[in-house]
This record gives sequence, C-alpha cells and structure tokens, in this order.
Amino acid sequence: MLDAPRKGFRAGNQLGKTWAGLRWLIDIAQGKHPHQHRPPPVECWIVCTSWSQSVAIMGKFHALIDQDSVDEKASSNFSTRNGYGKDNPTVLLTNGSVIRFRTTNQGPMAFQGATITGCVLIDEPTALDIYRELDRRLLRTGAPLGITFTPVNRDCRWIRELTDKGVIQEVHANLTVENLTPIGSTEPLKLDDGTPMDASWIEAQWRSTPDVYADIILDGEWDGKPIGQFFKCFDRGRHVSATAGLSAARGPVRLVLGIDHATAARELGQCAVLAKVQQFVDGERRTREAIVAFDEVVMSGADSSQQFGAEIANMLRRHSLKWSDLFEAYGDNPSMNRHLVKGNQELARAVSRQFGVPLHSLHPKIRGAKEGRGASGQLDSGCRYLYEALSCDLLMVHPRCEMLIEAFETWDWDASHPAKDRIDALRYALRGFIFPRTSRKLSVRIG
Repeated sequence: MLDAPRKGFRAGNQLGKTWAGLRWLIDIAQGKHPHQHRPPPVECWIVCTSWSQSVAIMGKFHALIDQDSVDEKASSNFSTRNGYGKDNPTVLLTNGSVIRFRTTNQGPMAFQGATITGCVLIDEPTALDIYRELDRRLLRTGAPLGITFTPVNRDCRWIRELTDKGVIQEVHANLTVENLTPIGSTEPLKLDDGTPMDASWIEAQWRSTPDVYADIILDGEWDGKPIGQFFKCFDRGRHVSATAGLSAARGPVRLVLGIDHATAARELGQCAVLAKVQQFVDGERRTREAIVAFDEVVMSGADSSQQFGAEIANMLRRHSLKWSDLFEAYGDNPSMNRHLVKGNQELARAVSRQFGVPLHSLHPKIRGAKEGRGASGQLDSGCRYLYEALSCDLLMVHPRCEMLIEAFETWDWDASHPAKDRIDALRYALRGFIFPRTSRKLSVRIG
C-alpha cells in the first residue's frame, strides 16, 4: 500500500484522514518517505474543493510541518484567518521542494499544462474529470496520487469503481477507539475542548446521527442504511410539551422564523415555523442551543403570498409579537410557475402591509436560506443538527404545531414527501445557528 501509485484513505468524519494525508505529502516533499520515487526538490499539490476548505487544510499543514524546513522568505505569508492566501498559495522548503494549494472551483482545465514531480493529495471527494486531469499531470513523472475522503456530499461511484478494480488501493478505517489512538499512545485523540474520543464518545456519535448516513459519516462505508422514519429519535412523550420554556437566567432568548414557499402542486407546502432559541455553554464547554418550536403556519401552495403573509402576521399577533420582535427570518428560494412567483420579496411586501410598516423599514429582512455560507450540503447539515438536538432533548415542540409533529413522525428523507416542507421551514428558522456567521448581533429580542 505504501508504494501504490494511486491510493485512498476512506474513513468517517473526524478520524484524522487529512492529517494522515498531509503527513504523507510532507514526507515526500522533505525526502523522508520510505518509498520516495525521486529525491527532492519536487513539486507537490494539495487539492481542495474550495478556498474556504483549503484555509482549514492550510492551518493543519502549518501546524504539522517543521517550520525550520520552510523557506519563509520565498513562501506565501501564513495567517490563521486566510492561510497562505488566495493568490497562488505556495510553500517553498529549504531543500527546494514546492508545495502548492489548489482548488477545483475553476474546473479541470485550470490544471492543464502542469507537470507534478512529487505527489498530489486530494482532500475529500472530487469529480471524476478533476481526478482524470490530475492523473494525467503525473503520467510522465510517475508521481503518486492520494485521496483522503468520506464518501458523502458528492457522487463517489467513480472512486468506488476504481477501488474495486484495484486502480486505487485503499485503507478503510472504521470509527473505533483503536483507530482513534495514535501509534505509540495509550490514549485516544481528544476534541479541541478536551473531550476524549473514547468508547462513550463513539457511542454518543452513533446515538445522535441519523441512520440514513450514520454508516457513511461515522464508519466511512460506501452506503447508508435504508430507512423509514428519518427522525427515529423523535418521541411525543419526550419532545412535545405545552409548558416547555427557556430560562432567561441561562442566557438571551431569541425568536426566529423559517419560511418555505411552494407552488400549487404542493398541497400543504407553504409553511412557516416560529421558534425560540437560547444559546448556552454546556458541561463539555461547547456552545449549544435549546430550541422550542411553538407555532406554525401550514397552507396550500395554491394560496397567495398575501394570504400567507396575513397568516404569519396572525401567528405573531397570537403571541402579542410584532415583526420587529424577530431576531432573524430566513426563507427558501422563490417558487414559480408560468403565472406566479412566490418568494421572500413578495412575502415581505405582504407582511409590511399587515404591520403597516414601509417595506424598506421592515426589520429583520427575510434573508435567503440558501445563500452564502452553508448553501451546499445544507439539507444534510440541517437535518443532522435537528437530529442531534432531539437526541439530546434540546429541541421541544409545542402541541399546537400539529403539522410539524406529524412531519417528525413521518418524513422518510424523500424530497417529494408531503411533510418535507415543514422540516425545511424549521431548518431555515435555525439557519443562523446551524451556520453561524463570524459576527452576530446578540441583543435580546424577547425574554
């Protein structure tokens, strides 16, 4: 395996795949690998899907490499915020080897013409045409290519096919205490907050991860389990309460609203969920949220944005709330047909009329739930967030949210399921906490 020209390391999330891949690449660049195909100086590439992902990889690389081996004057400047930067980030070693960080955003043509003499490390799954182009860059030099990945968030069938054919020789590591314990150590790895990744931690990961992809993201398996009910951890006896509240003594309580638009084809597809959220620091020193979903609007997709806006206004008035009492509001992409468009702008106009507020003064604005950070993989991340909150009893639902309760009990991960829109509305309401921005307004909207 060590001298295989094309190799893979397949495992679940947080098993140290990237660290292992970087160690392999650094050893080759420094001339220390036991199966070095040529001595330094060599050129090595670290290939990521996006610049934001590459910044995290750059940070790990910077922490791992011996700084005495880096020619700092000839390398890109490193910062914890921007890594080695966006402009051709490069590290030059004192032995003459060059390490470049590349992204796949510009497609395979951006790699044409390069000749790579050291190795290529692909971090996380990429597209087949990207792999093919990088593979060609190594043809003349005979340099190796490695890919470290969890088979999630992208079609990995081509990787599986090449692995089954023996073109890619792989190491597959399950989530076990043994695999989380470094060679020479008697203790498993720890999280940044000091939590040991031991048997109890592993058990908690399985308990809080949905069955549909637990095998994939925890054990790195190619396929997940077939499922029925997605939120199998939801229990009316535990998670439905008319008296569940949030203690203001523990921290600010904020109101959030999530909105899902729909065309006439979705009988109950036009949904809004109103929730209270309270952030706190738990016993493991992690910032978490306690959530109470306490009201909903579920309407036919045939209803207009004006009707939808009126029902949302009525929902707020039931609790003596104004629109300005909301901390955040997020809405889905517009739904449209030949004659009608229903989206955040149309709904904002309807709401502003309901509350007698000029549209330009409506605050908070209804932000796009699928814009900016977290747009890709949002369904997966959002549902995992909800699942973990339920498994930890941090998400409660008021019994008046009958349709949301039904959605938790029936949705089966099918995009066409009639209950999916209600789950989406709750995900959108919590978007600012699932994908927190670096700078957030922390003023209290409601006690």
